[in-house]
Amino acid sequence: MTADAETCFQRNTDMVWADMDGETVMLSIDRGEYSGLGGIGPRIWELLAEPTTISDLVHQLVSEYDVSDDTCRRDTAEFVTELVKAGLANEVRSR
Repeated sequence: MTADAETCFQRNTDMVWADMDGETVMLSIDRGEYSGLGGIGPRIWELLAEPTTISDLVHQLVSEYDVSDDTCRRDTAEFVTELVKAGLANEVRSR
């Protein structure tokens, strides 16, 4: 996976998901696996409804949360990488 400024990511549309008391829970019907996201994870999941870049995610998150650009960029790239590795999100295209 290449998380450069032009790479777009989107949540895996094959996942069934729901909000449960501020936590997002997902189920992969194909794999029979359950996953959950807490903290800022549900907001990133929401933003990944449409193809978006790490830079776009960071821009939005920095405007909503008290976090530095550098910290947000590092943590968001790491989080999206983990989502992709877990099959919860996909690299969809580059701009």
